[in-house]
Amino acid sequence: MKKKWISLMLATALTATALAGCGKSDSGSTETSGTQSSESADTQQDSGSDESASSASDSEKIVLEFFNQKVEAESLYNDVIIPKFQEEYPNVEIEVVSPSDAETVFFTRVSTNDMPDIMSIYPAEYSYQVIMQDGLLADLSGKDFLSRASEGAIEYSTYSDGKIYAMPYGLSSYGIYCNLDMFESAGLELPTTWDEMIACLDAFVASGIEKPLIFDGKGSMAQFAERLIGIVDKDFADVCEAVGKGEGSFADADKPQVRIFAEALLEMAKYAPDDVLGIGRDQGTADFCNGVYPMYVGGTFYMADILAGNADLNCTLIPIPKPDGGYSLPINVDIGLGYYVNTEHPDICEAFIEFMSRPEIYQIMADNEGTPTCIEGVDYKITALQDMSEKIVGDDTFLTLVNFWPSGWRTEWTIYVQNLLSDGDIDALITETDRICNDYYNQ
Repeated sequence: MKKKWISLMLATALTATALAGCGKSDSGSTETSGTQSSESADTQQDSGSDESASSASDSEKIVLEFFNQKVEAESLYNDVIIPKFQEEYPNVEIEVVSPSDAETVFFTRVSTNDMPDIMSIYPAEYSYQVIMQDGLLADLSGKDFLSRASEGAIEYSTYSDGKIYAMPYGLSSYGIYCNLDMFESAGLELPTTWDEMIACLDAFVASGIEKPLIFDGKGSMAQFAERLIGIVDKDFADVCEAVGKGEGSFADADKPQVRIFAEALLEMAKYAPDDVLGIGRDQGTADFCNGVYPMYVGGTFYMADILAGNADLNCTLIPIPKPDGGYSLPINVDIGLGYYVNTEHPDICEAFIEFMSRPEIYQIMADNEGTPTCIEGVDYKITALQDMSEKIVGDDTFLTLVNFWPSGWRTEWTIYVQNLLSDGDIDALITETDRICNDYYNQ
């Protein structure tokens, strides 16, 4: 296995584990150690895929570890979905592991060859594609259940060798949650442009809400910053590579992306609490659910926590407008399941992935977890995300930049974005962005 990329990622991730990627809550759950599968027995049971899945004899229990990075879905897996799977496979026990700093834990385990049987990954992202390159994931290409996902999700999940190593289930996006009752009380329409957004924030301030905007500056700043600069320029990763190869600087007039981003972020931060860098997702979600803030920056994957905090909250998620007009919506493959190529029970692992892809099963996930699904035949019913789920499959979208930056780039850059929020020094962020590009594109 190639170790260089793993060492680089761990060196950066371990310095800022709170900055880890999508779907990470600051509370999370306690990490548990991996389990070893018991020996398989001769069995015959149809999994619904193109291969029959093995089940154990009545006297044998098979234990599989499922490393789940969607921590907000842990109880749903344990309480509802896995028990339904066990109705078909009564001798299979699936242990769900959902550490709060899941990405760091996952790549630490990869580096020590401690692979789970089944794992939740983000198949479009560079870091996860490297483990595909290293042959750690089983090839799912040609499996019948892949046809249940949308063409776009399959395209985003296809590795450069043309193979599929993780079944996609959901596409995430990012924007601003708006409390519709507070907007109505203030006599405001939902903003569609940057100027309209600032006008709404000013109107809330004038109405007595001193700080009308909240975002997770403590644990999810990496996501917010990455999405916002992608909204500024969806091809920003290409420009980063050019700068890293010595083709100019972000201080140049023809490369204004970092300055535009910094000015936009600082303008939004004026309407956020002064201690926003100390506010995590749990607090931000709780305050939004309790009507403290009318606007909350976050992803579609926040929806499960919002529903848990206030199921009756009248809210919706809107795109973050581009500072120069219009919008460009960031999307990512947010839920993808694959399995370890050397698991002792590949048939059962594949059977679980197939089981999850059934529309009637994934309907349960869609109704409760909140991420817009890409499984055809599932009726998406989350009212607050209905409009966003339609925009995700539209034309004005881009794949989030973490899928193209080298491993560790986003984590290190976020440190200087946080510095920007502390000192307001845009030139310092530009200088550090140049340096990071040079470091990461010349290794």
